[in-house]
Amino acid sequence: MELKLTRQPLFINEPLIDQTVEQPIECDALLPDYCPDIVLILKCSVAPVLTGRRASPGKLELEGMAVITVYYVSTGEGVARGEYKVPFSRIVEMKADHPAPVLSLSAQVDYLNCRAVNQRRLDIRGALVLTVKAVGSREDQAIAEGEGMGLQLKREQVEATRLLGQCIRETRVTEKVDLTHGKPPILSIIRVGAAARVTEVKQVAGKAVLRGELNLHILYQCAGGGFDQLDYTLPTSAICELEGLGEGSLCDVWQQVTYVSAEPAAGEDGEYRLLAVDAVVESCVRGWLPYTAQFCSDCYSTKNQCSFRTRAASLTRVCRTLQETIPCKESVPLPEKAEAVVDLWCEGVSLAVRGESGGPVAEGKVTVAMLAKMEDGQLYYFDKVLEVSQKFPCEEDGTLLEGKLVCQSCAWSFSANDTLEVRCDLEFTGILSCQVRAMLLDEVQVDEKAPREDAAAPGLYLYLADPGETLWDIAKRYNTNMDKITGENPEETEGRERRVLLIPVL
Repeated sequence: MELKLTRQPLFINEPLIDQTVEQPIECDALLPDYCPDIVLILKCSVAPVLTGRRASPGKLELEGMAVITVYYVSTGEGVARGEYKVPFSRIVEMKADHPAPVLSLSAQVDYLNCRAVNQRRLDIRGALVLTVKAVGSREDQAIAEGEGMGLQLKREQVEATRLLGQCIRETRVTEKVDLTHGKPPILSIIRVGAAARVTEVKQVAGKAVLRGELNLHILYQCAGGGFDQLDYTLPTSAICELEGLGEGSLCDVWQQVTYVSAEPAAGEDGEYRLLAVDAVVESCVRGWLPYTAQFCSDCYSTKNQCSFRTRAASLTRVCRTLQETIPCKESVPLPEKAEAVVDLWCEGVSLAVRGESGGPVAEGKVTVAMLAKMEDGQLYYFDKVLEVSQKFPCEEDGTLLEGKLVCQSCAWSFSANDTLEVRCDLEFTGILSCQVRAMLLDEVQVDEKAPREDAAAPGLYLYLADPGETLWDIAKRYNTNMDKITGENPEETEGRERRVLLIPVL
């Protein structure tokens, strides 16, 4: 009987990019004509947003925007803000060509300096740190079955996960909202904070239907003087198409706000008691499909001389997807001579991951920013870095953790001794996965003209097996097969203590 080999598909994830690059920011900014003159700069912040990505042969082209916001005390002792958008682009080399790489992108602020050249001109210098990761999924073939010419195969099977791909969709949210009853009319908008989160995911026939919420926090200057705050939650929805999604698949989902604005609008009575909200929410879905990978790792022939070649491969198994809220609570001293807190918010969230026995640990840092009114009536900006740590238990060895950490909300209350109780709800979205090492039988040749020297020596042997010695190793040594050994030793259990076996030789 001639040799027949059957191959089965395997899905291999190849790392294409894993880089961290610096993106400089330079901006020589003039205040718009409608903005009052600068008396004192309170805070200069930058929100990096990646707006475009395109894969081409051997490279990945990125486009983004650094949204710079300057808060300052203006003439007349009011608070004003100026906003500037600095576009940037970057080309990152890929290790191999891939038409649809799955991307993981993040941008953090390295440093930012802002100085007033005069009352109307700002000099802004800084840098962003862009972390770019890309993975390509490809189909491979491995020998899974074979017969003929006395061929014996060591069959393996492992649980793995196929990466289906990635889908990114933008959703625009526009809404006019009323001020809460009793709130004073709006003079000007000082700050708009926004965070998006997914609350429900349904997978149906190649689609992921997302429902979520857009959480807004708005600080405004009142028409009659002073400041007030507003909090709104607006519903969001998106449909992301990705072939292969459905029953049994896994989804890694996250959202980010790439644009937000809130402008005051007049009501029927002429007072500015309405807010026109305009926001863009970007939804990203990565899909995974569990499957059983079948392959062979070793072989021999009981009749003829046999040669073969193997190669190593790494398969991915997603243990579970994650969407968990990590609370961060800490007492923060109120700045000396501070009379009141005008606003408090989160910015500058960073994430680091380290491996640990029993599961990886996510460590985050978040900057709590505070705008306070002092005893002399002046406004000042303060900040404090809070740290948070969260372990994700997993029994798998070599578990990998990847994802994003976003601040969804920030609240505070006064306590004794001039301290603030600050609570931040951080949301982690991502996956727990592990790499499964596999040795694949790649090529097999049996020489029908070269019989084995021991092929004509049938018999029955007694063999003293060592603890942990496998039936495959014994069968290969004695030129028999495992079925014959288990037939003569029905109570045999691999890996137990030292034992005596009957070995029938073909």
